[in-house]
Amino acid sequence: MKPRVILDCDPGVDDAAALVMAAHFTDLVGVTTVGGNAPLVDVTANALMAAQVFGIDVDVHAGAERPLVAEPRTAPEIHGEHGFDGPSLPSPGRTATSGNAVEYLIETIRGEEGLWLIPTGPLTNVALALRSAPDLARRLAGISFMGGSATAGNHTPVAEFNVLVDPEAAAAVFSADTTIVMAGLDLTQQFVVDDGLAQRLRAVGTAGAVMLADLMTAYLDHVEVIRGARRGGLHDPCAVLAVTHPEVVARSRRRVEVELTGTHTRGMTVIDQRPAAGDDDPAGNLWHGHTLNRAAAEAALLEAVAAHD
Repeated sequence: MKPRVILDCDPGVDDAAALVMAAHFTDLVGVTTVGGNAPLVDVTANALMAAQVFGIDVDVHAGAERPLVAEPRTAPEIHGEHGFDGPSLPSPGRTATSGNAVEYLIETIRGEEGLWLIPTGPLTNVALALRSAPDLARRLAGISFMGGSATAGNHTPVAEFNVLVDPEAAAAVFSADTTIVMAGLDLTQQFVVDDGLAQRLRAVGTAGAVMLADLMTAYLDHVEVIRGARRGGLHDPCAVLAVTHPEVVARSRRRVEVELTGTHTRGMTVIDQRPAAGDDDPAGNLWHGHTLNRAAAEAALLEAVAAHD
């Protein structure tokens, strides 16, 4: 049986890829959005638009506009002002089902035990739901999130964007009494986005494949300006793969904390990788995904895109 999943996202090119993979490989129960890569109004429109282009019939619930404590932060230098930079896209033919993603999460998880929650943006919605209804954690099959890093960051020298946007939310989620799987930058940068992947997607020929190829090309244009090379990571699908294709993501049990107060290190995910902790640390609070089978991950993406037109 396919896992039943709620996707919490902030589209973003990699969220669009995660959406189509979740729609293909899981029983996608619902989608919630959170301000992150772009403001909430834009990422919600992007989620609706991507679902429309891929032919995915799923309710979308808009969530938190801003982090728990910090000022809002977006990533126009990577995803453009509105999150979907590059292709000319139609306006979504419908609006969000509701503007209260947190209430939706609470009601849905209380109504069905064993759901997976896959957040691919800042963890604000998830933290708010767990704060309001602590019983949710025990009802979930688990939380598989994209965020953090065991090595360098991407928006500061040590902090990854999703955790940096709302580190207080990440710290709260990391303490939840459920299975937690982390797809951080050290894993997700192994799912390489380059012009070759964009060309392979374009060759699939479906409307969704062409849209995703155009989004990737625009993403690579931004990355080239910032880093001098047309190469990046397809981050968010890795959190989906950790649930749908666990054999593709090698992981270890680790203790992970979020730095909240450091002048230069706020948002850093501090992972205990000392030899004494071992690969399966008995004090670990989550599963740290560290190695990806890139060929299998890319094959899964192409399969999902080809199946949704």
